[in-house]
Amino acid sequence: MKNNGVLRKKYTTQAAILAKKEGALREWVQEFLLSEGNEGLARALRDEEATMIEIAEVPLSLLRKIDGPEEKPHERQPLDKWEERVSRLEEVVKKGEPLPPLIVTDFWKPLEIVDGNHRHEAMTRNGVERYWTIFFLRDPHHLELVRQHIE
Repeated sequence: MKNNGVLRKKYTTQAAILAKKEGALREWVQEFLLSEGNEGLARALRDEEATMIEIAEVPLSLLRKIDGPEEKPHERQPLDKWEERVSRLEEVVKKGEPLPPLIVTDFWKPLEIVDGNHRHEAMTRNGVERYWTIFFLRDPHHLELVRQHIE
């Protein structure tokens, strides 16, 4: 996160929900990702066609982490760097401060967390079971799976 870990209020879940209501969720995601320096993902989400772009509160266990110190994630991160970022975010979660929603796609693999792997881990460690997630989906099976978990 930029600004020494301080989250900007316009990148909260509430701001994303409002953007969805205004028909501007895709644009909100673009602005958020670019503010974080994630131009590659912003470009991919802009260029890939999604059947559904939605924000919903879903079980964290439904989502697939692709970043971390484990051997399986897409981008393996050294344990010390992973723990440093997750620990900072754990404190944010404990204080109840707002975090941006997670961003998930099925463009490459089913229900991958493409932004928010550290947030996901910090919330999981704090016992959070459900969290707001922005979905960019195109597989009808995944669309139905997500819809089943929306309350």
